[in-house]
Amino acid sequence: MTKSAAEILEGVEAEAVERVAARSAYRHRRTVADLRREVRELHDTIDELEEDIATLEALRTPPPKTKVMPPTKRVRGGQLPAAFVALASDWHTCEIVTERQTGGRNRHDQAIGTERAWRWAKGLVRMCKDEQAQADVRTLVVWLGGDFLVNDGLHYKSERSCELSPPDEARAIRDLLAQIIQYLRSELDVPRIVIPTSWGNHDRTTDRIVPGHAGDYSHMQAVYRDLAAWFAADSRLEFRIAESEWQAVDVHGYGLLFHHGHQIRYGGGVGGLAVPLLRSMGRLHADYDFRTLCIGHHHQRGMYQGGAAFSNGSLVGPNGYSIDMGLPSEAPCQAAFLIDLERLEIANFYSLWGA
Repeated sequence: MTKSAAEILEGVEAEAVERVAARSAYRHRRTVADLRREVRELHDTIDELEEDIATLEALRTPPPKTKVMPPTKRVRGGQLPAAFVALASDWHTCEIVTERQTGGRNRHDQAIGTERAWRWAKGLVRMCKDEQAQADVRTLVVWLGGDFLVNDGLHYKSERSCELSPPDEARAIRDLLAQIIQYLRSELDVPRIVIPTSWGNHDRTTDRIVPGHAGDYSHMQAVYRDLAAWFAADSRLEFRIAESEWQAVDVHGYGLLFHHGHQIRYGGGVGGLAVPLLRSMGRLHADYDFRTLCIGHHHQRGMYQGGAAFSNGSLVGPNGYSIDMGLPSEAPCQAAFLIDLERLEIANFYSLWGA
């Protein structure tokens, strides 16, 4: 017997009511684990969107011309000419991390973050001086790679992670970096200190990265420009403020390429960062002349293929985000390395501990 239109409509409405009731019942049955899984899925979606936007930005922004440093040679009977490179990123200096969030593995606040930053700076001076005893360190490169802020204003944060507003946090970071740069220039006797910069994903003032204008909406860009202006009178210091996602720096004939790292998607499993990082390098060589790629963002310190790439750690250490996401949580540490300017090869790799 054929159903009438009214009966068909009544059946459709009944099915719709059942679906709504089922969804409502599911929402009421959700556990804390379900909610955490949904939060992780949302974070993954946000990360993928940010990576896509960053990729579009990189494509539409032509690579800026690289300022070339003069090549250097060993003086007869002299020491090996070298350059020391220190990566500084992902400090999250003012982030609040409780022992409850990390199961007792870590505790962090602005005072601890500041202490870790100074421990890194003193370790950098000690390591560089050790190298100067054996090599002629012509240039010190200190990359400021972004995510010094935790930025409590980000739209996806459900609870306070910093006592300061984003502008106040940026000013606190600016003053800390200014003191550390002053300390480095007074403690280290090197002819040249080059400071390239990159913005990070936590630095942004917008909900999402704005393609082609990410630097215009970054708290750290203003911080970097203030620092460059404050130290403009020092002829030994040279800031290279980022103009695009990728920052290329020539170090006496050895090419370095810097990026915060949010455009490199973590591969997980056995390969981790290695596979996506090395694949990205192949694509980047079409536009940039470099030997080594340096990134941060993933809070994992590592050297790949004998120095073809480096990933930087963090100074915040394990936090609620890394624990909930099941990510590798490393002790507070930053990467550094030495470039042999005679062979144009990576000579040494260092870990500068923050705690």
